[in-house]
Amino acid sequence: MSESQRVPAHRDRLERRRVAQRAWLQYARHAEEPLDVPAVILDSWRRCRDAFGIDPGTMAPRSVLEARTLASRLETSEVYRLAHPVLDDFADGLIEHCLAFFDAEGSMLWLGGDAGLIDDAGDIHYRPGVDWSEASAGTNGPGTALACGRPVEVFSSEHYVEAWHPWGSAAAPVTLTGESGPVAVVGVLGRWEHLSRQALHLAMAIARILRERLEAGRAVRAEVVRHSFRAARGSGQAVMAVDGRGNVIAVNDAAVKRPLFGAGLVPPGLRAALDRGAFSSSSTDGEEFHVQLENGLPCEMEAIRFGDDLVGAILRVPQAAASLGGASRSVTPAPRTQASSRSDFGQILGTSAAMRRTVDLARTAALSDLPVVLTGESGTGKELFARAIHAAGPRQAGPFVAVSCGAISEARIEAELLGCEEGTSTGARRGGSPGRFEDAGGGTIFLDDVTELPPQAQAALLRVLQERLVVRLGGSAARTVDVRVVAATSKLLQARVHSGRFRHDLYYRLNVLNIAMTPLRDRGDDVAPLAEAFLAAAGAEMGRTGLTLARDAIVALRAHPWPGNVRELKSVIQRAAAAAPSTELRAADLALERSPSEPAAPTRPTVRPAPRRTLKPERSQLLATIEACQGNFTRTASRLGVSRMTLYRWAHKLHIPTHRSV
Repeated sequence: MSESQRVPAHRDRLERRRVAQRAWLQYARHAEEPLDVPAVILDSWRRCRDAFGIDPGTMAPRSVLEARTLASRLETSEVYRLAHPVLDDFADGLIEHCLAFFDAEGSMLWLGGDAGLIDDAGDIHYRPGVDWSEASAGTNGPGTALACGRPVEVFSSEHYVEAWHPWGSAAAPVTLTGESGPVAVVGVLGRWEHLSRQALHLAMAIARILRERLEAGRAVRAEVVRHSFRAARGSGQAVMAVDGRGNVIAVNDAAVKRPLFGAGLVPPGLRAALDRGAFSSSSTDGEEFHVQLENGLPCEMEAIRFGDDLVGAILRVPQAAASLGGASRSVTPAPRTQASSRSDFGQILGTSAAMRRTVDLARTAALSDLPVVLTGESGTGKELFARAIHAAGPRQAGPFVAVSCGAISEARIEAELLGCEEGTSTGARRGGSPGRFEDAGGGTIFLDDVTELPPQAQAALLRVLQERLVVRLGGSAARTVDVRVVAATSKLLQARVHSGRFRHDLYYRLNVLNIAMTPLRDRGDDVAPLAEAFLAAAGAEMGRTGLTLARDAIVALRAHPWPGNVRELKSVIQRAAAAAPSTELRAADLALERSPSEPAAPTRPTVRPAPRRTLKPERSQLLATIEACQGNFTRTASRLGVSRMTLYRWAHKLHIPTHRSV
């Protein structure tokens, strides 16, 4: 908590404002040092007057970025790219408050929240591009938090500039390991009379989440860099790694000795090629591009992404490159080649572009030890992908332990995951029983239906992810566990967070690498090859040879919506293989279920828009619409044909948690 909040409990807002106003008049008008003002505020006032020469009567901050400079910072800021999804998530639904993001210099890059309040804040130039550092705008939440490197709340007349007195601002710096100062600042703004007591806590929580997300993004890049450098060891390949801004972060000995990339810098021509290739918005994680260096040697570049965010690239020059002919100077995607895969990835069938992208992302995820969440409809092969990630990663020699969270009763789930000591009422054997986390030591634990975990089990999972510790039921000793967590869900995880059914802190700890499984109906021509593979396996199992699919059967299979995805397809083929009278299976033999409605898909839920009306919907209907809109209250209000304020009023009356208003 900031010093500016440490006021006696009996003071209400009006009293706090009166005290701050009196202190401000003493200092700004009469040049007298006030006693009744927090030290962090008084120190800031001194800087504003003595170091920066700020006029308390000014009406606007001193410095504003040009539009092209702001656009350039938004485009090149790795911190902003990784922070933006989190900021959007928190800003949607804020009432009488707005959320802002500032760079390390104090310039605002992004603003969201209550639309009406954002319009009002424009009167004091609180908008993207404006510099809110103390040197530009005097004492204020973001600028003072940046100056002192810790969370701060500035209330009403605690602002040095009088024009800011109608407002209250709270802010927290975003810090990263190895950085000398804050890399960004999160700010919450509101009218002083409405500023929530939780505003500072919200800013601090978002700053902490951003720190974890940024550290995770760097960890992904570091893992890929380490893997690439290990793979190049002894091969003679020259390798260079760059961050998302094109700065060189590592080169191997071969690159230094030759030297192929210049004196540790990305040459201008190669940087332009990076922008057109690996750094382009259309590049995907792990996708390779070919380019020719200035000296005529061919170079391969590979994008490194954390989710949808670019965090860097790897550049390689093969050992035998000097003997190769000139490559085209235009950057073109490298042809996809089938790398030598482990058996589990080899079991994943499908050649559609969507499936190739999913497999490529899973292969990249396998290289690190970070948590993975597989999201998608039931039957899309989430466990198959989890096993493949385990088998292709550094823990392949360890156990793979699968846990179906939805199949274990709430009373037993903690004992199942954590284990229990001898003598507990859970039926532990002599000497106690290890839990599934301990069973998976040195390997991978796969948590299927992770959204079904009750609150106590969610807390246990959070502790494993944060501290690598478990405490058995009935015991007190913490045991260290070395385990990678891969989770899966067919539910909208973010909507579960918004509705209060899944911990917010666990969501950001767990959802580091997210792999969306493509439903079968969106996988193009994969249906027929999958059906033929299942048919061959079913025939061998049943002792039937020569089974084939007739043309009308293939047409019927391709036309079916497959609500049960690959699992349903396999079941249909097995049933037809067992019951068909002929070795050539016809469409009628498939006995496909016909449904007039489209299958429910978690990524595209089918919920009919409600007609424009003022009658409050039933609680179940409102919950369904909120979940269909992935917890986004703005889209929900639009779908229901009402204002956001009306939607929030309905939610409060129906006891539906919003978890977004400050």
